[in-house]
Amino acid sequence: MHLRNRQPKMIRPSVCQSRTIHGKSPPSSYINNKHGMNSHTLKTPSASDDPSCVCHFRYPIRFRKLEAVVCGPETGQIHELHQDETQLDVAFDAVGSRMLINEHYPNPVNRSMSVDVSLILKAKYVQFVNLEGLSDHSLLLTLRIGRTASAVRGNKMILKEKVRGFFECPPYMRLFEDLYKCRWPEKFIQIRLPEKRCKRWKTVALILKAFNQITSENYCQMAGMMMTPRVGGLDARAIQREIKVRKEKGKGPNKVRRQEPVSAKYRVAVSDADKIERVNQAYAVHLMAFINSSPFTPREYIDRLS
Repeated sequence: MHLRNRQPKMIRPSVCQSRTIHGKSPPSSYINNKHGMNSHTLKTPSASDDPSCVCHFRYPIRFRKLEAVVCGPETGQIHELHQDETQLDVAFDAVGSRMLINEHYPNPVNRSMSVDVSLILKAKYVQFVNLEGLSDHSLLLTLRIGRTASAVRGNKMILKEKVRGFFECPPYMRLFEDLYKCRWPEKFIQIRLPEKRCKRWKTVALILKAFNQITSENYCQMAGMMMTPRVGGLDARAIQREIKVRKEKGKGPNKVRRQEPVSAKYRVAVSDADKIERVNQAYAVHLMAFINSSPFTPREYIDRLS
């Protein structure tokens, strides 16, 4: 009924008529291959022989493992907590003031089966000894566990164990056997964190805040720093000793107070008109430089000043 309003069907031109490259017609080999007139095919780029080329498969880079050692008060009392079959991990809670050490054992035959042993150490039951930055920019944390936290019965360490699957022979978990069940009256734990596993000074701030060595304000300042240097050469205990010595020097009757809070070089007398004029001129120069360099100053005001 509506044959008059029906538009004629547009015939799409063929590839050889419509496609051009910068005003030129496509090559004849492309047209022949499109219509099946030629048996030539486009050659795919071959793989490079260079092993550093991006075309080769690259295995994911694994981070270096954590290393932990527990020592006793006597000579020869030392146990390594890290081993090749397991993987250690550590987490710090800045709000709850505690540290969690986890040991993960994956079954080499079936990866869905694993054993996890975790120990939670609270800061009020553990003594913070030192936090050092080694020459390879890794962090070395040293803690001391006293007699009350080292006792096997009624100790202050919280143990959590999670087993996925069935093991005929349970693996030897050093975190449980050599640390939790250790009967030494006093223990020292040293944990080495590689540089690749840390965030430089953010990790330092997190560790110090977790063991109540810095305040929340100092933690926010350290965690918010940008473009921080590497942590090699850090010695938290030496810094604390230096601060303590400075505080002790400022106390007692031997404390020396400045008689003149302002040096004579920068003192200005009210009657000295020349010095007052120089100070005002310097203040005006600094103020103008600040206004011109500020991104919030309107352009009309800058034009008026110039």
